[in-house]
Amino acid sequence: MYQVVGYHRPTSLPEALHLMASHDRVALAGGVHLHHDGGATPTEVVDLQAMGLDSIDVESSSARLGAMVRLQAVVDDQRLPATIRDAAKAEQPSSLRTLATVGGTVATASGDSLLLAALLAHDSMVRLVSDAEGERSVSLSTLLAEGRRPGELITDVSVETSGRSAIARTGRTPGDTPIVGVVARRREAGTAFGLCGVGEIPIRLGSDQLGSLQPIDDHRATSTYRSHLVEVLTGRTLEVLS
Repeated sequence: MYQVVGYHRPTSLPEALHLMASHDRVALAGGVHLHHDGGATPTEVVDLQAMGLDSIDVESSSARLGAMVRLQAVVDDQRLPATIRDAAKAEQPSSLRTLATVGGTVATASGDSLLLAALLAHDSMVRLVSDAEGERSVSLSTLLAEGRRPGELITDVSVETSGRSAIARTGRTPGDTPIVGVVARRREAGTAFGLCGVGEIPIRLGSDQLGSLQPIDDHRATSTYRSHLVEVLTGRTLEVLS
């Protein structure tokens, strides 16, 4: 648990970036993960909720989700693809979806995140800014693999909404975190898959890469069982898309 010794609530991006330039400060989004992800080092938090990063903007074939958009807002927005809304609903129980944010979910980078798998299938790009290096945009796949740079803040996540998509998952119970989850999206360039539960982070694969996947082996399931689930679940998504 973090030992919080200071609290800041910036109202502008420049103010937030100036605060985040200090290494003893962490960004506070919804706070769902903050309570257990820290260590014993004294830390100051930078609360991002007053910066206006909570809008959803939808165009003909894309959407932009502000970093502070709550997961329940994603669930409720009928303009977004059903797979993204369904994945957001499965991400947290209802009591936490009103707190958890899109940016916080990306920053946490949980390997079991079905929402991240859905965003990967929808070719998401993440915009980040820092006081030292300015602004950059990077694919969600790259960001999950490489992590954020010191002092960087996530400001928004863009998703491609064209094409058709389908979702399938298996957990110990219907409401449990999925052991493996698969989101498939078919568009003109082919079919892309976002997978969770197969590694330390969710991953994006093309159809020709599925056969070389080697899932993790842990207390929840063996690598062999996870491989079997990937085969079954991708089959189910392709059946829906056909």
